[in-house]
Amino acid sequence: MTPHIDDRRRCVLFDLDGTLINTWHLYMESFRLTLEPVFGRRLTDQEILDLHPQAERRLLLSLVEEAEFTPAFDRFLTHYSSLHDRLFGGPYDGVLDMLQQLHGQGYLLGIVTGKSREAWRITSARMEAQGFEQFFDVVLTDDDVQTPKPNPEGILAALDALEVEPAQAFFLGDSELDAQAAAEAGLPFGAALWAKDSDDCGLFASAARTTRTDGATDFPSPASVMTLFQTIQALPTLRKQGGISLSP
Repeated sequence: MTPHIDDRRRCVLFDLDGTLINTWHLYMESFRLTLEPVFGRRLTDQEILDLHPQAERRLLLSLVEEAEFTPAFDRFLTHYSSLHDRLFGGPYDGVLDMLQQLHGQGYLLGIVTGKSREAWRITSARMEAQGFEQFFDVVLTDDDVQTPKPNPEGILAALDALEVEPAQAFFLGDSELDAQAAAEAGLPFGAALWAKDSDDCGLFASAARTTRTDGATDFPSPASVMTLFQTIQALPTLRKQGGISLSP
């Protein structure tokens, strides 16, 4: 589904993990090692997913006593940092080009993530050579909000920081929570499908569309994001020529 095309759109907000960068194996093993003392055994990937690990702090707070939280969170950060070089998958193919082009065209870019501020600092430092963080005008982590997605608090706070109205923005993410948060904030939503296998693509794209009354736009690759925003940039000319096409 194509979103409402508006050449006033000047801001693109992104989820981070699973949308811009591949941290799947890094998070799975970090959580596994962190939670082993809690459960007395190593959890499987599915068992970890069943815990709904959307944010490290909130996950650990739901599993350990308050007095045990700080040691558990420190343990997570230690594993996350020590495993980073071996298990971090980096930005997905095409993401850096997409960000560079959007930034070069004058779009304000932001991240709204459930990642902790500490974990973000670890990852952004490891990507310093790629200039990843320089593309973003605002980064909102789980530390910056009272209520996580699907609550729109993070998205609205990012828009407020950028002095942008919802009608001027667009949100891309890889989960139903992202789609719900965008809907609550009044932003059109793009389903980032490039990190998913074919079965997951279909399930997520369908769920994202049914979550919203206005549907969602499917993006199979970062390059397909650029097709849309190049069209938005070209709208004044296209209108004069009498036609608009979203085909690559």
